[in-house]
Amino acid sequence: MKGAQEFIEELVRHVRPPRGCAITLTERSAKSADDTNWMTGAGVMPIDALTRYDSAVAELRRQHPRIEWAGITEVDGERRRIDRWLSEVEK
Repeated sequence: MKGAQEFIEELVRHVRPPRGCAITLTERSAKSADDTNWMTGAGVMPIDALTRYDSAVAELRRQHPRIEWAGITEVDGERRRIDRWLSEVEK
């Protein structure tokens, strides 16, 4: 099972969002055995980045319906959440 940190970094590398636009990954409760335990979000992006985002999320949802949240301490309410910018991933 892929960890949340590795997962979001892979997503950001695929999307290559524009400067100033972060990708977010938030924990969610799966409603069934086939449901994901994560959801993503992004700010306003140009159409080419949005197309990459949609494609990457669909592929990652198919490959990794569940991810491991251990070690993620950033909390938004009751859910763990992480944000990453391209500049953080491409160091």
